[in-house]
Amino acid sequence: MSQVPPQSGLNVSYTPAQIRRNRLILLGLVVVVAGLVAFSAFGPRDAKDQSAALKVGDCFENIGTNKAAKARKLDCADPHADYKVLKMDKNGIVDTFSCSDVPGTTGSLTETGPDDSFVVCFKENDEKGGR
Repeated sequence: MSQVPPQSGLNVSYTPAQIRRNRLILLGLVVVVAGLVAFSAFGPRDAKDQSAALKVGDCFENIGTNKAAKARKLDCADPHADYKVLKMDKNGIVDTFSCSDVPGTTGSLTETGPDDSFVVCFKENDEKGGR
């Protein structure tokens, strides 16, 4: 009679301790991922953005990007104060309507959201100190 050759492949058997350890590692990873998702969704927002606090005559620097602007309010003589607020429209949602009647406007910053919507009309700050 001939013998059947052993099947190739892995024959892995885990001890109960290894199974428990693997489950704990998996549970730990799930908790970490869930924590990161919760923090990104409900965590603190960028407190540096001072756009909503700007008033006419204030100067600011854009610390965000052109598509996602974030204003940092500065003294108008500060060399980093690139822009000066000409109008703050707390009820505005469309910059072309809010800023079209403001002479000297070279740009606008618009924030729309469920809690707060406004438009800031601004121009380049010609009072800033030299760099």
